[in-house]
Amino acid sequence: MAPPPLSTRGPGAAAALAVSVALLFTASVSDGMAPEQSAPPAVTCRVQVQELPAVLQMSGDYQLSTKVFEPNAEASPERACGDPQQPLPASGEAQIEIAAPVTVCLHGAAYEGALQLSPSDCGADAVHVIHATPKPAKLSFQAGALPLSELSISCVAGCPYQSRTVETFPELPFPRGEHELIVELEFRARGHRRAVEEFKLSPGDNLLRVSLQRFL
Repeated sequence: MAPPPLSTRGPGAAAALAVSVALLFTASVSDGMAPEQSAPPAVTCRVQVQELPAVLQMSGDYQLSTKVFEPNAEASPERACGDPQQPLPASGEAQIEIAAPVTVCLHGAAYEGALQLSPSDCGADAVHVIHATPKPAKLSFQAGALPLSELSISCVAGCPYQSRTVETFPELPFPRGEHELIVELEFRARGHRRAVEEFKLSPGDNLLRVSLQRFL
């Protein structure tokens, strides 16, 4: 005798029907999904830093970073560059592994530089150059017992600024191809004789010591 047909009514039948529909839906979705794409292979790029003074290049204080290229980040070096990741060898040449277009940056106290690289640019004997450029001279002042808030600073030669305070004196950029900047500055403070001094500035931070004599 043949078994009785499955009933289409009752809790058991409803549950079986729901499972069948769920399995059918899952199979349909799985058939329609594209296979996962594997990550592109990394390639080795050779990068050479040039125009960095030899003493700094060999100091071990400079590093390189890579960050996936962002088209809208060109105007902001802080956004374009990643955190320092790889020490710069004393030779100035480094090998970097990339799998997508990146910005390669040079990091250091006095010099900086950047280069955009794509995997298609690398291979064979290609060497890509980062030109190290001097950071603007950033001045800080030390005036002994004289409060810095009372100090007024003006350029006599080498820069155009007049009657600036310690807080508002701007950074001084270097002319193209120059690695030092000579400026002559005038210092004034109430109750003190004016003083004019010449300074040779280096890229990055510069501490200037100022000495003003009080009126008798």
